[in-house]
Amino acid sequence: MRLLACALILFASVRAAAAAPTGKLPSGVTPTHYALELTIDPRAARFSGQARIRITLAQPADHLWLHGKKLALTHLELIDAAGGRHPLTSRMYDEPGLIELAFDKPLPAQEAQLVIDFDAPFNPESEGLFKVKVGSDFYAVTQMEAITARYAFPGFDEPRFKTPFDITLTVPSADTALSNARATGEKTSADGRWKTTTFATTRPLPTYLVAFAVGPWDIVPGPVLAPNGVRAEPLSLRVVGPHGTGPQLHWIVEQMAGVTDYFERYTGQAYAFGKLDLLGVPGFSASAMENAGLIIFDDALLRFDAHSPASSYVDGYVTAAHEVSHQWFGDLVTMPWWDDLWLNESFANWAQARVTIALKPEYLGELGRVGDALSAMSSDSLLSARRIRQPIASQDDIENAFDDITYEKGAALLRMTEGWLGADAYRDALREYLATRAFGSGSTDDLIATLEKVSGNRDIGGVMRSFLDQAGVPLIRSELRCRDGKGTLLLGQTRYLPYGAAVPPDASLWHVPVCMRFGRGDASDRQCFLLTQARQEFPVAGTCADWYAPNAGADGYYRTALEASDFAALGAHFAQLQPAEQMAYADSVASGFRHGDLAPTAVLDAMPAFASSGYPQVAAALFTGFKWIRDYLADAQVRPALDAFAARLYTPRLQALGYRGSPDDTIAVRGLRAQIAEFLALTVRDAGTRKALAEQGRAALGLDGGKADLARADADLRALALEVAVQDLGRPAFDAVERELRSNLETQQRNELLNALGSTLDAGLGERALAFALGADVPAGEMKTIFLAQTNQAENRRAFWRWFKPHFDPIRTRLPDEGGIIGIVANGWCSDAEQKELAGWFGPRAKQLLGAGRTLEQAVESIQQCRALREHAGAGTLTEWADARAPGKP
Repeated sequence: MRLLACALILFASVRAAAAAPTGKLPSGVTPTHYALELTIDPRAARFSGQARIRITLAQPADHLWLHGKKLALTHLELIDAAGGRHPLTSRMYDEPGLIELAFDKPLPAQEAQLVIDFDAPFNPESEGLFKVKVGSDFYAVTQMEAITARYAFPGFDEPRFKTPFDITLTVPSADTALSNARATGEKTSADGRWKTTTFATTRPLPTYLVAFAVGPWDIVPGPVLAPNGVRAEPLSLRVVGPHGTGPQLHWIVEQMAGVTDYFERYTGQAYAFGKLDLLGVPGFSASAMENAGLIIFDDALLRFDAHSPASSYVDGYVTAAHEVSHQWFGDLVTMPWWDDLWLNESFANWAQARVTIALKPEYLGELGRVGDALSAMSSDSLLSARRIRQPIASQDDIENAFDDITYEKGAALLRMTEGWLGADAYRDALREYLATRAFGSGSTDDLIATLEKVSGNRDIGGVMRSFLDQAGVPLIRSELRCRDGKGTLLLGQTRYLPYGAAVPPDASLWHVPVCMRFGRGDASDRQCFLLTQARQEFPVAGTCADWYAPNAGADGYYRTALEASDFAALGAHFAQLQPAEQMAYADSVASGFRHGDLAPTAVLDAMPAFASSGYPQVAAALFTGFKWIRDYLADAQVRPALDAFAARLYTPRLQALGYRGSPDDTIAVRGLRAQIAEFLALTVRDAGTRKALAEQGRAALGLDGGKADLARADADLRALALEVAVQDLGRPAFDAVERELRSNLETQQRNELLNALGSTLDAGLGERALAFALGADVPAGEMKTIFLAQTNQAENRRAFWRWFKPHFDPIRTRLPDEGGIIGIVANGWCSDAEQKELAGWFGPRAKQLLGAGRTLEQAVESIQQCRALREHAGAGTLTEWADARAPGKP
């Protein structure tokens, strides 16, 4: 016996000496089923459980690798195909989250079962299984994406492994347990302290989509969806929130009934996961997570009442639609590895816009889609921008994949492809793709092959891969030439880069479906051209056009630069453009300025055409460009002329809209009021606007006597009113906001209050705000709201940076993996000195923050680009512009 024990120890030590794998787990072991039994008390420090994992050993083995992190393994064994039990020896590699299990002897290929008893702490970083305290109530909730299921249970934590799960949760008897599948049984312990809930076996899932939650939840049943032409069984929907939130949860679940039915009919695939719960959790740092059957959200996205801003209704609806669409795009068919994450997130972003346009046209989903694409172009205009389909070799790579390149650029590529192929062919291809890969995996190659097969268009692969596998935004230069009444279109492409960016040594080329709208009199038609070379010439059907929109419907993912006479003709026919095309036109002006082709006055001269729009996204399309010019080019003499110019354009609009909404206001009207008020108050700093908002803030904070009541401010202007009140009314408003934060549990209102607190322009109060951010009254997930509010104010940036450096360690303790903090620090920086300071200080610290290497690289490049454009544009033409508008000038 002693010799056998020594042999086992020697064998285990030899196996443990093997190098830990990086990236994917080694092949040869596949999980086929999990049975998880967990005991969870949200009031305790730790939880415990047992994982029984059926596996297939495809070849003889003496060890295997799986994932686990911060787990205490208390019992390990393998049960072989014959029922024999084998003790296992483990070695933990906590940094990558790996466990090596060494067998007592080599085993042949076979079906086997791992039995692992374990316990673990609740995660302090809102990953794996973590706790939330709301008032006196405690909740335990999961967040497994991307690779944090390993904190909650041992397993094969990769998306390619999709298996059924049987989950059993033992929880305090006063709490309710939720999971992916519906509950099938409940048993209370003899002493009445505990109850055990058993759930139905799930459909095959990857570990990152497994979810469970425990707490004193309010559960609001939603409509039961009757069978339709796709689904044969009724489907129940519920929305769940913290204790006391039930009355605010009804609206969203009613909306999601229609969304679910829409996606079933569009995809031709029935909802697959038996029941659908939407769960709201305060401060949920991931914002929302598409777990099959149990979607988890920051609760502000699910809670609505008469005092909710219009933007909250839109954000809640769109986000919930995004997550529900994932039940098909990501859950039913899952990417095999994280380099195909775009198949999940791009499709969900594309789908959220499609269903919003179809079911909630008043939410202006078409313009929201364009805004998202333009936002992605800003990131994609950096030389350090990554590809949509970026190779994934590390946890940093996975973290960096969750950005607007994956979400917004990928969605824009899908929309461009849909517009080019036609909606019916595109839908039919997606139906086949989902049907043939249901409950399994699908890759980029699978999708492209299906699109080509169903549509018959063999150019699809070239188009999609040119956008998926290289970074950057195409800049399409165009010129329309007319001869004998016929038009010829000259198109050229280069990579769009802002002024001052180094030109890449090898020229990028895309296969771009360039769709244009040609105007002749009051009529127009759409024509598409496939641009594959650096320069090509195409005949235009019909007579020569009076004007053309170079991105019809703003469906294309590219920027445009027109020959001067063509651009002038387009501007002259601005009113004939669709709202989405007007946004694309604004981008051509703003990006032309940033490229160095247009003077800053081109942005200013274009603004009057936008100011009269009834669409908030269009009316505000040049606000960012104006603000950059005001902040970085204008001096103390020019800035008053700029402000007066903007006030003349927009103050009459705000006065007509008023500072308080009415029940008859549309979402567009409410959004327009909020956009213009913010521009005038925060960018232009218009005294009259700020006074009206400060009065609302004063009343809401109870500064005129009595208790604070945030309902006294207009719902859509409340956040702005609180911010202006703190800035203009000083310490009394600041103190009132701080008091309110100590007791207010409304997540949406807390976000508004935190932003107001951090927006103070008083240096002493700024120190207090930052100290408050690190205090016990602010959960870790809320800290960044105060930090970003500080750096949004130019007056505060240097003070924040001085404070941040000595507080880096306590911040990192609460936000240990938050590489995005670099972007908050560098917000608004625009000089060589600041670029060097940022790189010098964060350079040696970047490895301490997940994904910080890329974040730092992009922050440094953004500062360099800002500085280069500032030097190139100068202030000369701006001074001439201001002089021409001086009092007494004709």
